[in-house]
Amino acid sequence: MNLFLIAIGGALGSIARYLSCEAITRITISSAKFPWHTFFVNIVGSLLAGIIYFFIIKNFDTFDLRLKNFLLVGFLGGFTTFSAFSLDFFRLTTAGQYLQASTYVIASVILAILALFFGFYASKLIFS
Repeated sequence: MNLFLIAIGGALGSIARYLSCEAITRITISSAKFPWHTFFVNIVGSLLAGIIYFFIIKNFDTFDLRLKNFLLVGFLGGFTTFSAFSLDFFRLTTAGQYLQASTYVIASVILAILALFFGFYASKLIFS
């Protein structure tokens, strides 16, 4: 049942991402200069993660784990994984683990971008 709820949440989150991106593209000047649609879902997803996490902490004893998984893992996972990244950073900093939090942010961003470039150019080299 838990996996089913996560899957449904992920599907709904993906649909919400698509619809949000379409709407943002229509109301902003669409250009390659700044990815407003991705920026929007990352910020909104992180905002929602903060709100949901607050209610989980506030109602820890009575908060349904299935609802947490549906919302955080499923819906927000489909909407944007940036929200999970932001939540991990929040947990580290609020636990006073500032060095780990800083390392996590810097290493995640730099290594993810480098991995993307590597994957692209390695594929181009192999398959072209």
